[in-house]
Amino acid sequence: FRVIHFIFSGMTIKVCIYDDTDRIALQTEEKTLYTGDDLRDFLSHRGWAGLRELSSFKNVVTLDDLRPGAIYQGMKLLSD
Repeated sequence: FRVIHFIFSGMTIKVCIYDDTDRIALQTEEKTLYTGDDLRDFLSHRGWAGLRELSSFKNVVTLDDLRPGAIYQGMKLLSD
């Protein structure tokens, strides 16, 4: 019987934070996420429903949807 330990080093992404009025990027933030809970906390803290990959417009709602090194923007909740 052998136990194999897997250590996930995380997924580092860049997120552009935009000014809602001018659609100009105010800042870019690098974020490393280790679990789905990390992603959910990151999104809820900002009032976002998910992320959108800028190069492909792919929507991201789970950690498995993320690509390392990709650049994303937050998608606001519909009520905002």
